[in-house]
Amino acid sequence: MLPLLIVFLVVNGLLLVFRQRMDGLGVDTAILLTGNLILFVIFLLSFVMHARSAENSSTPAFLRSVYGGMLLKLFGGATAAFVYIFLFRDKVNKPALFGCMFLYMLYTFIELRVVLKKSKTS
Repeated sequence: MLPLLIVFLVVNGLLLVFRQRMDGLGVDTAILLTGNLILFVIFLLSFVMHARSAENSSTPAFLRSVYGGMLLKLFGGATAAFVYIFLFRDKVNKPALFGCMFLYMLYTFIELRVVLKKSKTS
């Protein structure tokens, strides 16, 4: 869980430090900060699901956790994006939306790395 927290804090810090530069490039940092928070919460819930399934020796329980986490991330991220697009139809900030997609991939990479490292030690 610590790597997810570190990524969350580093990304928020960088966005706050470079806010003026990002705004000058046309990237809405408020959207990125909100997206980072939403992704952190979603991936934290997914990580908790994985941690609980690691304690259980049942393979079906592990698979339920993996599929449940995958669905949570997919539907949580898609719902957040659709709500944003629906609310700001004409003013959607595409660079910020793509930045959130990058953050999604970053969090996925970090989560996979942590889960794989844990599975090797178990």
